[in-house]
Amino acid sequence: MLLHPRPHNHALVATLQLTTVLSLVATFLTVAVPSARAASVTRVAGESRIATSVEVAQAGWSTSDHVLIATARDFPDAVAAAALAATEAAPLLLTEPDRLPAEVHDAIDSLQATTVTILGGDGSVSAAVEEELRAKGLTVGRVAGDDRFATAAEIADAVVTGRDTPVVALALGLRKDGADAWPDALAAASLAGLDAPVPTLLTNQAALPDATTAALKRLAPQRVIVLGGTGSISDNVIDQIESFDMTATRVDGVTRFDTAVEVAQTAMGGVRDDTIDATEAVFVSGEDFPDALAAGALAARRSAPLLLVPQDVLSDTVDAWIRGNETAFGAGTVIGGETAVDDFVEEELDAALNGDPRPERVAAAGDTQEACAPNSSPDCAYTYEHPIETWDRLAKCESGGNWAINTGNGYYGGVQFSLSSWRLVGGQGYPHQNSKWEQIHRAELLHDRQGWGAWPSCSRQLGLR
Repeated sequence: MLLHPRPHNHALVATLQLTTVLSLVATFLTVAVPSARAASVTRVAGESRIATSVEVAQAGWSTSDHVLIATARDFPDAVAAAALAATEAAPLLLTEPDRLPAEVHDAIDSLQATTVTILGGDGSVSAAVEEELRAKGLTVGRVAGDDRFATAAEIADAVVTGRDTPVVALALGLRKDGADAWPDALAAASLAGLDAPVPTLLTNQAALPDATTAALKRLAPQRVIVLGGTGSISDNVIDQIESFDMTATRVDGVTRFDTAVEVAQTAMGGVRDDTIDATEAVFVSGEDFPDALAAGALAARRSAPLLLVPQDVLSDTVDAWIRGNETAFGAGTVIGGETAVDDFVEEELDAALNGDPRPERVAAAGDTQEACAPNSSPDCAYTYEHPIETWDRLAKCESGGNWAINTGNGYYGGVQFSLSSWRLVGGQGYPHQNSKWEQIHRAELLHDRQGWGAWPSCSRQLGLR
């Protein structure tokens, strides 16, 4: 488990540990036999992100006096809400910012709710929506701050009312380019299923916002669990936390999928003698947030770990963790439709939960395309010389594993191409606008020209040269 206090220079050790685990699992898979377990994977999805939130609420609750409402158009308010959903035993429904969709009206009626708490300010969920809710005869409250950081702080206050706060989670709330700051915060839902749900605060990458600093001093936790590596949250933030006489421990992995596994393992391994009593797991897309927004409330409701999965092929780390975990999960729930999580990933999850051999993707009827060669892109377009895992490790060091990042300083994508180096190897457009697989292909071409010296600092840190 990659849970470690300072010092923070354990990235290489952590990576080697992960590599060892995956190697052992690969060995295990060659001799795996079908298991007597009968775990099943079900899918909960609607035709839209809002409809999916309704389906998730109905899957987890037959009735609920209390319902949480958040905007469907951005992530911060919803991902920070899992602990509050756990505290209130309430589902989370999504809404349009300026109107309450008919299916949400119907869901509130079906749940027989009497109280609604809106998360976020008028810019997220308008006063018009609030009036619609009051017109239904509901008691309506709002938890909001001046920005996403202040709103998360207000939500944390609502979670811990009347009790001590020994542990707080801290996740990235905003990247410089405004993209992909949600995965680690979403993974914090695994900590919301504890008997004393762990609230989540949000931070910038380089420094704590004033609202988060004030919340930490107000809540006075003994321990802050920092989610993600230095590419997400810098060591300067750790220093700030420790200056408040609080212990900061970082939970991270090579990729966002690995980090979610480590957060889940932290929750299951114990936080101050409190563990989630997991009998199942919840799986959501790690590549786009809409369908995943309501999943944290369901994971907390079921005291289930929440794992991020790719859209098309299951992460080796997630597969290894499920198979190697001491808990024999009896079920799994995939949140979102096939565009978020492919049916093949669902099939892989079912095999992992049951200890069955990992399936291979079968070509559709009439499709003569053969299965991809090992170490290939999912569409078989590219087969790589260097392990995909190596490129994931490099991207974790260069960009925090964010293949869609524009840092604003002239470097783009997972392995931080300059525009000149990208075009040198035939790249089209901007690197971060291309898929991870196209970026790896161009990175291999750049490696052919310049070796690992094209990434001097990170390749040295990772022992690649």
